[in-house]
Amino acid sequence: MEKQPCPLSSGDDTDPLAKLPFWPPEPGSKPALILEAAGTLFLETGYGAVSMDAVARTANVSKATLYAYFRSKEELFAAMINCECRRHLGDLDCEGFTRMDIADALRHLGRLFIRLLFSPRALAVYRVAVGESHRFPELAKAFYNAGPSRWVDGMTALMAEADRSGKLRLTDPKLAAEQFLGMVRSHRHMRIVTGLEPVPTEEQMDAIVDSAVTLFCRGYAP
Repeated sequence: MEKQPCPLSSGDDTDPLAKLPFWPPEPGSKPALILEAAGTLFLETGYGAVSMDAVARTANVSKATLYAYFRSKEELFAAMINCECRRHLGDLDCEGFTRMDIADALRHLGRLFIRLLFSPRALAVYRVAVGESHRFPELAKAFYNAGPSRWVDGMTALMAEADRSGKLRLTDPKLAAEQFLGMVRSHRHMRIVTGLEPVPTEEQMDAIVDSAVTLFCRGYAP
């Protein structure tokens, strides 16, 4: 049986990016160069200040070429987030996680999640999205659907399977998924985003995840 793509890294049939014929873009291709240029502009000047004309100039492509690949600035922003998730997650085997001991699966995914969450680029994207979403509602939607929502969906599927197989005892898999991700994210994320403390070390990140896994598995033990 062919391995199904993991929604955490590849999206699913509801993901509009997955329907693009060039997705994911090959390194060095025009879509990849466009995304690199767009990412630089978004993070340096903010979402509102970036125009499609500026992206085309920075990527050294024509506007016709740009619009042939990306229909809007919103789609460009979502694609940038999707690529960042892919860079951190790679080609995950979601089915493989369902066969693992649940604590091991949560620990592995939690460590991937926290490293993505606290990566310099992810923090910069988060600041742009939060800072400008009140003026650009489409930005908030693009950000949430391309990143946080995908994590919740993927973890919800894992929680539902853990409940079915008796590894955990859950009444609401989606709530459980959000609780676990929230524990890993912790209040520290707010302090880091606002510059009140530095990004945790690798050892500190692992300790945060291990603590969340222990508490979560005890709370939802069958």
